[in-house]
Amino acid sequence: MDLSDKINVTKPFGPTIGEIQVIPQFVNDLNGYSDGIIKDKEKSKSLDAGNTLVGAVTQEITLEKEFFNSKISPYLSNVIAAYMFKSRPDLNLKSVDEMKKKLIINYKTAWIVRQFENEYNPLHFHTGNISGVCYTMLPKDFGKPPQNKEGINYNGKIQLTHGASLFNCKALETIKPEIGKFILFPNYMLHTVYPFYGPGERRSFSFNADIALKK
Repeated sequence: MDLSDKINVTKPFGPTIGEIQVIPQFVNDLNGYSDGIIKDKEKSKSLDAGNTLVGAVTQEITLEKEFFNSKISPYLSNVIAAYMFKSRPDLNLKSVDEMKKKLIINYKTAWIVRQFENEYNPLHFHTGNISGVCYTMLPKDFGKPPQNKEGINYNGKIQLTHGASLFNCKALETIKPEIGKFILFPNYMLHTVYPFYGPGERRSFSFNADIALKK
C-alpha cells in the first residue's frame, strides 16, 4: 500500500513531522477494541499502563499483541514506510515499496490514552526511534481558555518542541487534534498535551518502535 500521496511531511524545526488522515477502519478498530476493554473490569485492570507512562489522565490501556498484530500493525507499517520515504530523500529510493523492503520495524509499545476534563500530559519524550499519536475520539469542543484571549486557545492541543527559537527556526509546533489525524515524530521530540474544559473524552492511540534499515 503506497501512502506517499496521502502523508504530508514537514521539517518545522529540523526533525521531520509526519501527518496523515488514516482510513476510518483504523479508527473504528481502535475504538471498538478500547470500548471492549473498558467494559471488561478484569482486562481494564490487567492492561492498565498508567504506572509506566507519565500522563495525568483517567486511563491508559496497553494494546494486546494479538489485536495489535492483526488489526493495527499491517496498516501502521504502511504509514511508517510512507513517513520514512518522505523523510529520507538522501537514500535515493524510487518508491515506498523500496523503502518497505529496507525497513526493519520492531514495535516496542502501543497504548490508548483516555483524557477527560482538566487532565493533561506533561512535557516528555518516548523510547525507540519513532513515535506517533492518532486521535480516535474527541469532545465537541475543548472549551474556552481561562482569559478567553482572542485567537489563542491551547486547550486539548498537542505541542511539539525542539531546541530553541532562533532566526528562521521555530521551537514549537502546536497541532489541533482531529478524528483520524495521525502525527508521527522522532522519539526524542519533547511534546505535551494541554488540558481541556467541558464534557467528553479525548481518546488517542500511541506507539513506540525501533527502526533499522537493511544494507
